[in-house]
Amino acid sequence: MGITFIPPAPSNEPPEITYLFIDGGYLRRSYKDCTSQWFGNDVGDGRDIDFAAIKSHFKAKKVFYYDCLDEIQNKNEKEEDFKARVSQQKDDFNQIRSLEGYHVKLGSLVGSPNNKRQKEVDVLLTVDMMNHTIRNNMTNAVLIAGDRDFKPVVESLVSMGMYVIIVSEPLSTSSEFRYAADNYRPLSLEIYCQWSPQELRNKYPIPKIDRQRPSNDAHLLKQGKIKVNGYKAELFQKDNEFILFFEKIEDGYPLRISSDIKDRPEIYYSIKYGKEIEWD
Repeated sequence: MGITFIPPAPSNEPPEITYLFIDGGYLRRSYKDCTSQWFGNDVGDGRDIDFAAIKSHFKAKKVFYYDCLDEIQNKNEKEEDFKARVSQQKDDFNQIRSLEGYHVKLGSLVGSPNNKRQKEVDVLLTVDMMNHTIRNNMTNAVLIAGDRDFKPVVESLVSMGMYVIIVSEPLSTSSEFRYAADNYRPLSLEIYCQWSPQELRNKYPIPKIDRQRPSNDAHLLKQGKIKVNGYKAELFQKDNEFILFFEKIEDGYPLRISSDIKDRPEIYYSIKYGKEIEWD
């Protein structure tokens, strides 16, 4: 007698649909601030970010990008340089628009060359988040922003049943803003590198992280301590590998950061943990 296959009952749960909302000015600034030390002079102004990678990272169906065209001429900026800069910005925005699922909306920039301020960006973003929630176009709203001014709209969306995720730099984002959402995801150097051009990722690879102590044949180059808490730091070399090792850090466990470029482990530690090493 044969076995009858009974298919599972269809799920009544609607499919998850994620819309991503990006405060472009915030993303560019935080990207540059975080990666400038890692990429050095190779980092741009944040406009060379791989936006297709960001959409894929969050598995977003649609992405709404908000920014401003900087048409305020800088002090001592030549006319031809000013026109070229504005033209490049327009090309950058059009490049983002050309990506599947992306929509670009521009506010205005006001003020003086030394004090430029965005206008309308927060209003445009807020209205769009509310509209898509009311129309049930999405099940998840992801917001890349660090401005506490977005806290009211986040709280409103949550109260309407929308699942909201805030993504930002943890050190510059208030806990009140983070807690207003259903979930919070911190931006980090690793994430920014994933969103960077491939040539930069190849030139400046993220070091290997583990808990293993260097082998006995590793040569000790120098030693010191972390300025804040006094934990011992050691830099070793084994063949072409440079190893920054801590017998103990804040969590009470060892930390090993290794790379084939001598200065990379220390730079990574400084960016990741915001602490400096004082060498003997």
